[in-house]
Amino acid sequence: MMFSATGQVCNFTASSTEGCTPMKVKFRFTTTATIDTVDSFYWNFGNGETSNLEDPDTVVYSVPGVYSPALIFNGNTDQTILKTDMITVHHTVPANFTYYDSVTYNVYVFEHSEPLDPGVSYTFTWDIETFSPRTGPRQIVTFPSMDTFTVALTVTDDLGCSSITVQEVLVMEDITVQNVFSPNDDFVNDLFLITSNGGFPIKVRIFTRAGILVFEAEGTTITWDGRTASGQQLNPGIYFYAIEALKGDPNKRYSKTGFLYMYK
Repeated sequence: MMFSATGQVCNFTASSTEGCTPMKVKFRFTTTATIDTVDSFYWNFGNGETSNLEDPDTVVYSVPGVYSPALIFNGNTDQTILKTDMITVHHTVPANFTYYDSVTYNVYVFEHSEPLDPGVSYTFTWDIETFSPRTGPRQIVTFPSMDTFTVALTVTDDLGCSSITVQEVLVMEDITVQNVFSPNDDFVNDLFLITSNGGFPIKVRIFTRAGILVFEAEGTTITWDGRTASGQQLNPGIYFYAIEALKGDPNKRYSKTGFLYMYK
């Protein structure tokens, strides 16, 4: 026969019946009879997961929706407890955000980057190191100095679902690249010099106008004296440079290309 959810010898309970993704629920079998009367279990939690244990592991509902868990015991489908629409799971919007810098090195724009559910109200709370909390899905921040700052965004909806994302933001000056140098050993502008303001390694490549690679180096400070790796002095003229950071530059601030004039 079909058992109802209440008033029977065998039953089951859930640790919670409403929550936000990912919602964790612990189901427990209950009985007022001796355990010998129940010799097998088959749980169907409604989300594609099942269990044959009397005391099943915690179930995680990762997709919003309404679920109807069921328990079949003693291997007989007629001995089933079905709790229709017992579990309600709401969508938790991730608090992921993107950021980019402006022309001024210490001014950054932060934006929440996940789609929102229509008809749901949200609160966006930013905790930006050295600043008081701010609210809203988008923020423009002027940092006081070049440094690494911790930025956290918490998104909460009117159903009580909440998530938080924390990122480390490196605020740095734009890299400066000279466009002329003269390797003639007069101790004036003899080297093409590039220094990583952020202190992380960069890669520099130099090409001829025909696209031939003549110099390549990695480090926090790169110097080029107008020679190839084998020591051959190159002719004066126009060369093409390409710079990229090997790490620590999420906004590609150090990704630069341009022309360099070498004269004697």
